[in-house]
Amino acid sequence: MRNARLIRCRRRAILALAALGAGAALAAVGAAAAGTFAARAQAPSYDSSALELTGRGAYTTARGHAELRVTVCLQKRLAGRAFPVRCQTATGAGKRVSAEVAVPGCVKGTWRTTATGEALGPQGEWVHRASATSAPFRC
Repeated sequence: MRNARLIRCRRRAILALAALGAGAALAAVGAAAAGTFAARAQAPSYDSSALELTGRGAYTTARGHAELRVTVCLQKRLAGRAFPVRCQTATGAGKRVSAEVAVPGCVKGTWRTTATGEALGPQGEWVHRASATSAPFRC
């Protein structure tokens, strides 16, 4: 009885791993057909000469597109939640677009940069959405 139960559990585990592997293979093929894309967000940095906190982000694709869009935000963490303080959106054509956002001073606490990008598809719809969050920066 115990051996039969172990055999059934192992069989289910093997089938689950096979299904997971097949799903990952299909996802990889779909991403390769569409071209790879990624958003990147750099940790905020404080420029003491300009007295401002700056966040930089970018969105990159493997293929060129008629239009790319990236929105970069500086987020402040307060009471366990992150709130966007200021955002900047940039657009461009090709394979890469980047943006920069800044706030005056550096209010004490934890800050992060977020970047969200997408590409304009052939039918005029926004596709290949990707987001990234930087490492925290403490003022």
